[in-house]
Amino acid sequence: MSVAEGREIRDYVKGIYRSRTIPTLLGKILEVVRDDDSSPQDLFHLISHDQVLAERVIRVANSAIFGHSGKVKGLQHAVMFLGYERIRAIALAMGVMEVFPGKNSFDVQNLWIHGYEVAYISAAVSDTICMATPDEAFLAGLLHDIGRVIFFEKDRERYYRIGTEDDMLAKEVELFGCTHAEAGGWYAESVGIPEELVHAIRHHHDPSSSKASRLLVSIVSIGEVFSRTLRPRAIDDGIWTPEHDAILLELSIGEETKHTIRHKLQGLEYDIKGFFQ
Repeated sequence: MSVAEGREIRDYVKGIYRSRTIPTLLGKILEVVRDDDSSPQDLFHLISHDQVLAERVIRVANSAIFGHSGKVKGLQHAVMFLGYERIRAIALAMGVMEVFPGKNSFDVQNLWIHGYEVAYISAAVSDTICMATPDEAFLAGLLHDIGRVIFFEKDRERYYRIGTEDDMLAKEVELFGCTHAEAGGWYAESVGIPEELVHAIRHHHDPSSSKASRLLVSIVSIGEVFSRTLRPRAIDDGIWTPEHDAILLELSIGEETKHTIRHKLQGLEYDIKGFFQ
């Protein structure tokens, strides 16, 4: 494929930004995220004015991975229980998901479910190794495959031809002129997603190529390959490479750590049903 056709996806991403306009709520959430002087009350005020977003924030707050299953009864309680940083991450993820809703498409919903699984596993890895914040890992995991959603919306016929075999990235370049990781990175940049998350989205299939946020990128990359081995599904694209063996050594993830992560996955199915009901 030519460079011009690679530009096709860049132009499409810009078109999404222009034609749909970032929903007002997401735009305001991004403003709060980028404002170092913002407070929990600022975010609470924004979320409380959108019933769907508020319900989703509460559902994620009740996720078993955060240890509060069923305990969070309302939005204000969620803010108090989880803290500003975690609520901010959840709200941002939910805002992006509203731009590409899965409720009218089985395929898009499956992609978001896969994203949720990787988010959950990434948070479990982060929590277990105590080297990164689980809320940041959750957010990066949830958004990591936004490029696949973009491919689906751009051209479903081409998207279906990609498949999820180990040569899928090469097929993406052949069919779309870029990988879904590159497409997702372009979109994240266009809407102003924080830089560390852009790196995680863009490099989750090749973490060693990331120039920054290597720990977060590595955790999301491991989360994705773990999703294929621990919870195999037809849509999985977690391709194991020698890089992942190196990451396991670097992060000291051995059999005992893997067992802990598997144990934490016991609440995942309940979370998915609650979140996507």
